Amino acid sequence: MKGLIGVILMLSAFSSSAITIVGDDAYPPYSFKENGKVTGIYTDIIQRALLTMNNSSVISLMPWKRGLSSIKSKAIDALFPPYYRPKQRPYMSYSTDILNETPVIFCNAEVAGKLKNFPNDYQGIRLGRNSGFISGEDVDKAVEDGIIMVFEAKGMAANLKKLISKRVDCYLNDRLSILYELKKMTVRGEYEPGSVVETYALASEKGYLAINSDASLETKMFMEEFNSVIEEMKASGKIDEIVTSYTRQ
Repeated sequence: MKGLIGVILMLSAFSSSAITIVGDDAYPPYSFKENGKVTGIYTDIIQRALLTMNNSSVISLMPWKRGLSSIKSKAIDALFPPYYRPKQRPYMSYSTDILNETPVIFCNAEVAGKLKNFPNDYQGIRLGRNSGFISGEDVDKAVEDGIIMVFEAKGMAANLKKLISKRVDCYLNDRLSILYELKKMTVRGEYEPGSVVETYALASEKGYLAINSDASLETKMFMEEFNSVIEEMKASGKIDEIVTSYTRQ
């Protein structure tokens, strides 16, 4: 009996132990820094889950490519929000899905008028992409076939500035994220509305919290509890509330 109690106490300690959780530092409105504060839709969802779990883990942010290398080397315990890419990232294990996202291609308006069919009309297009971002299969094939040329830069702001200044023809990222950043750039006078437009929507993707596939028992126990809390948050509408707080006009 004492042995059983000891095991229960040990598992309880595991589920409430703090782990290192890192997110993308340049992915507004999902995860980013504003006035020195870590914020964003995923950040708020995970923070709410941690409070429910009575877990003291602290969320920090770093460049996405560095986050990927850190989770691979187990320098950090958890990373958000990767898409599900088991072939490209076999070192990751994923949580239950947290959010649906829609990756899209935005292009300069004068280029967009010629882009009716994907990928046939995209021959020679210079596509901007965030460092470490893995595109969908249709875009990957267009790149492999030499139809599209990819140019990577760190973060959305840098890529959108390249798009607006016509140093690239198009840019690939999540629709909500692009629209959110363009709205901010409009307020700052950095973007003229209508000068870039959406031309193609990829298949919907889901965002996750990921851990290393060879993570410690402590981290795996954390993930089990986290999954349960996220499912409860979906069912109760709490996740929808957080998303709405960022998207309402």
